[in-house]
Amino acid sequence: MTKSALRWGRIALGGFLAELILIVVVIPMRAAGSGETFITAVAVAGSFLVFVPVARWLARGLSRPVLHGALMGAAATAIYIALGAVASLFIPNAPPTPFIYYVAHALKIAGGATGGWLASRHVTAAAATPVRTA
Repeated sequence: MTKSALRWGRIALGGFLAELILIVVVIPMRAAGSGETFITAVAVAGSFLVFVPVARWLARGLSRPVLHGALMGAAATAIYIALGAVASLFIPNAPPTPFIYYVAHALKIAGGATGGWLASRHVTAAAATPVRTA
């Protein structure tokens, strides 16, 4: 494998892990009876905020970390859409997806890209630090 090849395992892991974190945060809120507006706000903000550290962690040391991070967000979007498609098989009269969820998907991609950018800055800063010799 060449150094510049995409690491699809990390991309899938990042998308799955970040989406899982979002689900783990939202389900207890729903079970506790939180308001729909509050849950939506947390889910939309979390769509960006969760992806930044996950992508930063998983994109470290990779070539093209911003692309890897953005693809992690795209992978999570695909996972969410797949879960929605499966759910629609069991709830045929489900309402259409609200527009704000599409905004959340864009924020997943932006959060992943931001995390990748931060990972690239970490590598650049480490490379720029002079090594002291005794």
